[in-house]
Amino acid sequence: MPPAHDLTPFREQELAPAGSPAVVRSADGRWYTVTGPCPNCHASSVFRVAYGLLGPHKGRRRFLGRGNTPDKLTGSILVYCQCGFPHPERPAESPDTGCGAFWDVPVP
Repeated sequence: MPPAHDLTPFREQELAPAGSPAVVRSADGRWYTVTGPCPNCHASSVFRVAYGLLGPHKGRRRFLGRGNTPDKLTGSILVYCQCGFPHPERPAESPDTGCGAFWDVPVP
């Protein structure tokens, strides 16, 4: 049975994380992996980001690229939906493959 998913219209929006996303740092300390559901379309997601510099942000800080990294100032990782579903109203020029939702996840 496929995972739960709501085919909501594409909309860039900042939301609170759904549930308690799991955040795991790699053994070599170079990566974080965030696992949990999208708070908008409810797709299960696995989001991997490099540890290091401040990364670009979207929405409240428009997303400009792929190099998202943990934010050392806020102690959080900006996660965005990458469900891969063809959400209605998604702009052709959008680099995202999800519903447009994004959320901050605290780094443990």
